[in-house]
Amino acid sequence: MRTPLILLCVLAALCAPVRAADASSPRDRILLDAGWTFHLGDEWGGGQYRAKAGTGYGPAAPAFGDSSWRRVDLPHDWAVELPFDPHADVSHGFKAIGRGFPQNSVAWYRRRFDLPEADAGRRIWLEFGGVFRDCTVFVNGWTVGRHASGYNSFRYDVTDVVQCGGPNVVAVRVDASEPEGWFYEGAGIYRHVWLVKTAPVAIAPDGVFVSSELPAGGPNGPATVRLSTEILNRLPAGANAAVAWEIVSPQGRPVAEATGAVQVSAGETAAAQGALTVAQPQLWSPEHPALYQLVTTVTVAGRRVDGVRTEFGIRTVGFDPRRGFLLNGRPYALQGTCNHQDHAGVGTALPDALQYFRVAKLKEMGCNAYRTSHNPPTEELLEACDRLGMLVMDENRLLGSDAANLGLWREQLRRDRNHPSVAIWSIANEEFSVEDTPAGGRVAATMQALAHRIDPTRPVTYAAPEGDSFAGINGVIQVRGWNYHIGPDMDAYHAEHPAQPNVGTEQGSTVGTRGIYANDPAKGYVSAYDVNNLSWSNTAEQWLEYFRPRPWLSGGFVWTGFDYRGEPTPYAWPCINSHFGIMDTCGFPKDNYWYYQSCWTSQPVLHLLPHWTWPGREGRAIDVEAFSNCEEVELWLNGRSLGRRRLAAPGNVRWSVPYARGVLEAKAYRGGQLAAVAREATAGAPAAVRLTADRSALSADGRDAAVIAVAIVDDAGQVVPEADLPVRFSLSGPGRAIGVGNGDPSCHEPDTFVAAPQVRTIPVSDWRWHDADPYAANPPEAQPGFDDRTWAKWDPRAESGPLGIHEGAFARGRFELSAGELAAATAGVDLAFGKIQGDSTVFLNGRKLGPGGDSGYPVSFDATGLLHPGTNVIAVGLSSYGSPAGVNDGVAVLLAARPKPPAWSRSTFNGLAELVVQAGRTGGNISVVASAPGLASGRLEIETRTP
Repeated sequence: MRTPLILLCVLAALCAPVRAADASSPRDRILLDAGWTFHLGDEWGGGQYRAKAGTGYGPAAPAFGDSSWRRVDLPHDWAVELPFDPHADVSHGFKAIGRGFPQNSVAWYRRRFDLPEADAGRRIWLEFGGVFRDCTVFVNGWTVGRHASGYNSFRYDVTDVVQCGGPNVVAVRVDASEPEGWFYEGAGIYRHVWLVKTAPVAIAPDGVFVSSELPAGGPNGPATVRLSTEILNRLPAGANAAVAWEIVSPQGRPVAEATGAVQVSAGETAAAQGALTVAQPQLWSPEHPALYQLVTTVTVAGRRVDGVRTEFGIRTVGFDPRRGFLLNGRPYALQGTCNHQDHAGVGTALPDALQYFRVAKLKEMGCNAYRTSHNPPTEELLEACDRLGMLVMDENRLLGSDAANLGLWREQLRRDRNHPSVAIWSIANEEFSVEDTPAGGRVAATMQALAHRIDPTRPVTYAAPEGDSFAGINGVIQVRGWNYHIGPDMDAYHAEHPAQPNVGTEQGSTVGTRGIYANDPAKGYVSAYDVNNLSWSNTAEQWLEYFRPRPWLSGGFVWTGFDYRGEPTPYAWPCINSHFGIMDTCGFPKDNYWYYQSCWTSQPVLHLLPHWTWPGREGRAIDVEAFSNCEEVELWLNGRSLGRRRLAAPGNVRWSVPYARGVLEAKAYRGGQLAAVAREATAGAPAAVRLTADRSALSADGRDAAVIAVAIVDDAGQVVPEADLPVRFSLSGPGRAIGVGNGDPSCHEPDTFVAAPQVRTIPVSDWRWHDADPYAANPPEAQPGFDDRTWAKWDPRAESGPLGIHEGAFARGRFELSAGELAAATAGVDLAFGKIQGDSTVFLNGRKLGPGGDSGYPVSFDATGLLHPGTNVIAVGLSSYGSPAGVNDGVAVLLAARPKPPAWSRSTFNGLAELVVQAGRTGGNISVVASAPGLASGRLEIETRTP
């Protein structure tokens, strides 16, 4: 099954993003993921004076020096870098963040970007795909916005505060102290950031909406495509905008076009409406994800001012109370999984390619639907579902009809409504305390009504963790969602409310650990046989057998497709992630993967479990199962038949087999003919490390990544199923490792290895001060050659400065620097003050660095390129305004050298581990070597290609 997955992921990774405009459009959308600096901690408070505008201090100040900070590329999750701690929150995976760990819960990001003079007159936007969690965004010292949601995307129009023809600085303070969910949520700017430039009259953010209708007689006739384009006018006068639409087929051919016009008042938004007919539509479905493009062009006074391309699919979705979910007018059983958004090694900061990797793994299993539990997804996940073919239940984070929650819900609906993969909206999940109340019902009705106004083409549900209850939310929701409660509750509810459609929003919740076949509470492992469910949940076999003869339930979503950090049910420490996944956190299948594949696919499936390497168990009975969708399965041990079993339906058959070394083999039959063979052989001793990448080439665009499976194999190339061995990795060429994992729910090894700049600190001494005018145009006291020998000496580490109530003064300090020390500062130089009180201006070797008054917070300036070997002089002009002022708590020069690449390692778990590699910005080959003590090393090369 590997070849189809590789092809899917390669094709997906090479697809160009289509939401951006084409090359001739005046709209620019520039990825800002590269070149950020990062600092864990918040020595500067909030970073903004509330008394005056544009007075960002600390990292929010444009002149702030961050050479000693780490360099990071986005997406970035700093929580995954933190250690595990048994005193941390169990539900969030025991990461040392949040309540009780304030030192790890707030961080800063900074990035510089230039705008050419030609951008003057354009609108400039910053778009954030997602930041966890409460963040404040500064541009050039101005506060441009605060966003509290950890999952919704957001944008700011920063036109007024940027400078064209010069540098700009964006700083983001992120506070992850308080959680939103009860599962691992990460921390930081964990999704993409974009710089968007448009004309003053342009398509409004998420202002294009395209939907389709099929003829009443079915899917074989022409389709009507309805269009809406909102135009935003930022000119001081009204504008008449002409809109042109063109639909391009999946094969790249124009198939329909239309025009419209709209008058837009100054500062307002207005929409142009249209409709087109596609005569012979290629309908989108998971089996045939045919994607059209809508090309929207806007002109004003005959001049093209904007244009975007929007990917969409021609298809319809709905629910019928008797027939269940309908796709393109026909019943279609949902074979879905619920999923959180983290992955082994990278936490929540998934490169785009990992989204495709995960969706492709689910499709291999026969999955056709994906629930974004329990929050809005990243847009790149939806693009992967559009292109690979996966229906989506797009879920809101929190029930609420207040202005803030409705605003987030509205933006989620607008952003995601063009994705053909999105089949249903979910307003919330398991709101236990309010779901049965009248208030809960009213709130749900308000949210549902908003969804129908923004997008009248899709139904709405709520994931309800209750049985036969019609109170509150269930009484108003369009489609009843079921979290568990299979059995009489479902049948009774359907009989009492036959006009309301139903869907299994969350089912299953079997727990198991990959490669483990007996419960081990001490280690935190659960048997992988499909027998371990919780008091409120069901095994795979139980829920599938119940749903199969009830089409009105529409199918359902398993909890979960992948293991995820947090919720280590049924154990706590040392467990740090869940056991619910059909796959582990790396995407390595557990045995139930093939149970679902047997039930959800039509090609012959046969899988044997457990493995057949049990040293010391000779003669003892082993429970053996075969998962298959064939009619009969016969089991053989070392050439001797152990009997043939008949399957009444897709599922499993069982034997009890005394263990003997050798080969366990199963043969499956359909219509009396051999249809599939599966073998499990006794493995030999570990002999080598084997590396297998999911693709052979990467795009050097910062969004692509390769997933490398690491296996410990014997001399015959068979995975040794209980080999837990340390593996070290070395990389060369234009690439880097970004994460490692092994799927072990109790492993506390690092997921990632980081390297910060190596910083040498040189204290500044020989400080003196004297009364002087700090506001002089060219103060002589700031010049390095000024004679200050008669000035008073003082210690800048003192609690209070030397000025008292003086109106103004200068303080001067000096330090020595060798040529070697300066040459070693390859990452840059910062000039750091513990504290400057009072209004101040800082000079270095006569060069003005900027204002420094910070109400007592640390101050740092970028001194790169301003130092020289020998004596360097710092001068600070100070004014007290009648209060104590001065340079306090020490001053130092920070010489930052580029970090050395970290050493990467990870132990295998039951023979397997995973390494995620990302390409650099240049072409060439990435070489990866994996070594383990006493074993032959594994080697592979991955080609990188520049876009």
